[in-house]
Amino acid sequence: MNRKPFKKELSYGLAFILLATISGFLTDKWSWSFLLWTLIYVLWKWIELVHFYRWYIQGADKDKTPLNHGIWQVLSLFVLQNKNKNKKIEKKNQYLLNQFNTMAQAMPYATVLLNKRFEIVWANHSTEQILNILNKKDKNCRIDNVINDTSFKKLLTDSLKESEVNIPHPNDHNKRIHIKLVKLSNKRYLLVARDISEQDALRQSRKAFVDNASHELRTPLTVITGYLEMLQNAEDIPRSWHQGIVQAQQQSQRMEKIINDMLKLSSIEHEHYMEDNDKTIEMPQLLNRLIKDVKNSSKAKKHHFSANIDSDLKIKGNEDEITSICLNLLNNAVIHTKEGSHVSLRWFKQGKKAHLWVCDDGDGIATKHLSHLSERFYRVDNTHDKDTTSTGLGLAIVKQICDNHQATLEMESKLGKGSCFKISFRSES
Repeated sequence: MNRKPFKKELSYGLAFILLATISGFLTDKWSWSFLLWTLIYVLWKWIELVHFYRWYIQGADKDKTPLNHGIWQVLSLFVLQNKNKNKKIEKKNQYLLNQFNTMAQAMPYATVLLNKRFEIVWANHSTEQILNILNKKDKNCRIDNVINDTSFKKLLTDSLKESEVNIPHPNDHNKRIHIKLVKLSNKRYLLVARDISEQDALRQSRKAFVDNASHELRTPLTVITGYLEMLQNAEDIPRSWHQGIVQAQQQSQRMEKIINDMLKLSSIEHEHYMEDNDKTIEMPQLLNRLIKDVKNSSKAKKHHFSANIDSDLKIKGNEDEITSICLNLLNNAVIHTKEGSHVSLRWFKQGKKAHLWVCDDGDGIATKHLSHLSERFYRVDNTHDKDTTSTGLGLAIVKQICDNHQATLEMESKLGKGSCFKISFRSES
């Protein structure tokens, strides 16, 4: 710290003491002399303080800096230096704020800043087109008074850090809007919305195509399967044809299963956007029933099973879809492992998540395949696996259902050591 102002102030003090000494010597009244010069010194500094205070509260104008001495002169210089620094910082912050505002206004998504009472603090230009929110008119209004939708109001009542919902457009019910609400702090929320009408139309078109194609394939496939069954049971068919007829029948059954899985996957994708499934599922009872059914199936009679199930752990969701997940994972563990393999199921809670693990000690899967397993019709080329019933859609269905329930799917496997499929849900209990 600079010691000059203190030295200067000390010199002023010594000068006043010297004057008091001389005055006392000349008048022979030492007490009155020291008292008088002390009062003069205090009065001088008090006047400087008053001038400094008035200058400071009036904005500390550089051109009106008071003529002070010592410590008050140094403090005036400090104030001017800090003021210059603050001006530079303000200028820089204003530049950054202008840049941010320009970028935010140029975004194609509606962006709204809300306070802790969900009142509109700021909104970009896209908000008017996507959410019908006018920046000037609706500013300081509660967002749920502007967007009058039941599912959106429910979103605001959730205490989650991040939530999302799809709602109809406020003015055009043929359009759909995807809204994401992010909690920035205890006093701020960020709402981002985008128009998903085109994606919905594409999804509907794809579902219609799958439904129509499946319907057109089913009719000839039923005829083919019927004739194959007749040929298989016919006594006058040459023996050399028997193997070919059996293989053709197996492939027709596989094709029928593919069609059913395609319809199921299409239905799951569609229903995720059309309805909200929020039913409490009694997972312990469901898992015990499913593992018993798989255990008693013809393909699993020589497999070994173990289960570790938390009897109090439940989740919310669509029971049919969760059943499909469990059956897919358990059946895959049986289909893609040899007889005598061990299949384990775990259902447990860790933190705020409910975990479902289905593991086996089969041949395992090479690492290069793991990231592709949930893709449609992807099948691992494994010469040891003689199964012909797999459609390549099972894990795609599992992944879609996980997305519907905001769950995560992880796949772990090592060649020669087995595989493990892990799903994490938000727990109910």
